[in-house]
Amino acid sequence: MSVELNQERVNDTAKLMIHRLIARAISRDPSLVEKAKVSLDRSSLHFEGYSFVREWSELLDLPPSEVRRLLASRSERMTRLRLSSPFILAEGIDFGNTALRRRIWRAAKRVAQASPTFAELPRMVA
Repeated sequence: MSVELNQERVNDTAKLMIHRLIARAISRDPSLVEKAKVSLDRSSLHFEGYSFVREWSELLDLPPSEVRRLLASRSERMTRLRLSSPFILAEGIDFGNTALRRRIWRAAKRVAQASPTFAELPRMVA
């Protein structure tokens, strides 16, 4: 009997992995938070009044260590906010490498297949 893989879970897991890599990058370069604020300001022109703009703005005003902790959080709120992350378009963050994106997606697929409840994610080396 074959169990169909939930693509939404795979995508959410991949976004979590990407944001864990971003959190690690912030530890090396806290200015990435300021760059995400610039990215959010650009996005807010198109999405004025949307709650995610306010939520990200509040989150990015926190100390970098707290931003890092939240980016890696499995909470429902952060799962939702990762869908509109300003870090993805921020200067200094680059996930344009197709091979890297595929590697992350394959790892996310393995995690989603292995555990229906988000088991401990494997550590990824940036």
